[in-house]
Order: sequence, then C-alpha cells, then structure tokens
Amino acid sequence: MSGPTIGVIGADVPRQLILAAGATPVHLSGAWNGKVSQEASELLGACDAVAARVLDAVLSGAHDELVGLIVCNDSMAHLRIFYVLRVLAGRCRFPFPVHLLDAPRGGGKHRNRFVARQYERLTNFAAACTGTPVDTIPLTESATREALLGRTLEHVRTRRRAHTLTGTAALRAYAAATCRAPEEAVIEIEESLGRPAAPGTPFPDSSSPAPPNGLQGTVPVVMTGSSHPDPTVYETLEQAGFLVVGEDHDTGDSAWIGDYVDSGDVIPCQDSLRDAFHRLAKQHAQRPPAAARSLSSERTRHLLEVVEQTNAAGVVALVRDLDDGPVWDLPGQREALAASQRWLVAVEQIPADGIREATSALINQLQTQEALS
Repeated sequence: MSGPTIGVIGADVPRQLILAAGATPVHLSGAWNGKVSQEASELLGACDAVAARVLDAVLSGAHDELVGLIVCNDSMAHLRIFYVLRVLAGRCRFPFPVHLLDAPRGGGKHRNRFVARQYERLTNFAAACTGTPVDTIPLTESATREALLGRTLEHVRTRRRAHTLTGTAALRAYAAATCRAPEEAVIEIEESLGRPAAPGTPFPDSSSPAPPNGLQGTVPVVMTGSSHPDPTVYETLEQAGFLVVGEDHDTGDSAWIGDYVDSGDVIPCQDSLRDAFHRLAKQHAQRPPAAARSLSSERTRHLLEVVEQTNAAGVVALVRDLDDGPVWDLPGQREALAASQRWLVAVEQIPADGIREATSALINQLQTQEALS
C-alpha cells in the first residue's frame, strides 16, 4: 500500500475524513488466537483478550509504519487501550501520535453537535499527521472513492441475504475494506467474488433472482455476541454446514464502511466542512446499535430485523470472557427469538485461548438443535 496510513482501533471513525487528509485508514482488529504478553495483560488489567492482542501488536512495533493512531471510545477495552497508549506515547514507546475519538451514539441535537465537533478535531489530527489540509475538494474526492467501495460491499450484502455467499468470504471482504485503500479493496473483493467482465463494469443487477436453494445443504444462521476479528469461527461453522448469513457486530455487516457525505461545495469553505461534519454525525446516529454502547432492547430489535432480512433459521453467539456488553443482550434476544419460532445457541465466557473448544461446543449445540427441529 502506497501513501501514509493511519491506524484505527474501534468502529466510529468516518473513513471519508481520513481519506480526505491523504491517508488510508487501517483497522487494527486483533485476532481470535495468539498469546497475550505479560506486559499487555498488566497494562490493561482484566480485559478482553482480543483488545490485549491489539495492544500487543502496537507495543511490539508491528504498526510502526503508521503516521497516527485513532482510538475510539466505543468500549471500555478500547478506552483502556487509549489511556495506556497516551502514557506510553509520552515515553516515546512508538513513533506516532495517538488521538481519542469520543463519538457517542443515539443522536439528538446536542449529541450530534458534540459528535460533529469530535469529527472536526479528528480531521485536524489526521491533517496534522499527513501534512495535507482538508477542504471541500479532497472531501468530495474521498466521497467518490468511498462510494465505490460502498457499492461493492452492498453486492456482498445482497449475496449474503440470498444465501449465495459464505460468511467467511463476506468477513474477508470487510477486512480488506478496512485495511486497504478503497480502490485496492474493491479489486481484491471483486477478484474474490468473481471480477466483472471489464474494469469499471458493475456487478450483475443485485435484484436478479438467486438460485432457489442458495448454498444447498446449509443451515442459515445470524451471528451475535462478541465481534469477530478474523474469519476463524465463521470458517469452522460453515465447514460444519451452518451458513453465517449476517451478524450484528462491527467487523461484519454493521461496519461503518462505504458511507459518505458530499461537501455540496467545490469552493474551499469552512462552513461547508462544518456542515459535512454535522451530516456525518447524523449518519453516525443512525448506525446499528453496538453491544458495548447501546440498550439491550435496541440490540434485540436490530437482531430481529437482521434475522428477518436474511431468513435465518436461528442465531448463534460467542461471547469472550471480559467482553463488556454482549452477555447482557442474550436473555432478551433469546426470549424475542422464541416468540418468532427461532432459537438462539450461545457459548459464553470464552477464555483467551479457548476459541477452538468454544466453537466445537457451539457446533455440538447447533447439531442437537437441528436434530430437535
């Protein structure tokens, strides 16, 4: 990847603003597997293992090529990471500056104004990191780039709803979208799904009928619970005959990718920029509810919508130990799903090195559930 890159921890960054500053936003997502160093464990305390692996990667120098790092206050784990990095930045532990983005969800006049101001500060930080000032011209150019990626990902979502694309492939597409420049991500995703006949040719009409049985012999399920930093679990589930057709976490269909606003003005104008920040804040307020920062009732309503849209047979959940939020959603979700004649199968309190055993236990429960259906 050519050009400067700015790291992102969390899910609240409008990618358009980073692109407008001349950088590629790169999401640092961690992994399901891998050792957690003693240093990361001691610095973070009792914390989700995936978050600890993200911190480990930063402290090990794996991301020293970044020109800046943005940490979102979208979970307690990420907020802890920021405070640790802020202290270590003062000790020159890594070569880039760190910025906290505090963008609460929920909307409303005062909250939207606060978030818009946060986006203005974020843009100034990104511009300082790259040396590229942001005005309406690069903002419009970055909107065009992000729109192209958004159209490609909409095709991914359409195929998933039609049960003609695996969740593994979809998660890899989202991963590419969050760590590549938009043009590079589009090429990678198109190649993985079947490239159009010629460069610039759109994918086939998403309204075209899908094969009547989709991926035959599979049981369609929706994933909830903890976010998935990589496709490890999806791949294992799908090899066992369960097709992940959707999810409600921020590394899948709920990822904030492909959205943008047009500045509405080709003349550099501070008022136009402020208007763009406010419109992005309103977009942010309409995003799907996140486990760590939303009411369980909101999460349940959204999950039911995803289940209906994807025509899933049921819902599966894996919840990591010390992951704040998802475990509180499960009772309400289970009750609401039962009312619509659907089931929820869950494995909770997954230890740092326990994802393989947890996935096996989940598959055993699913197979039992299917035998009873």
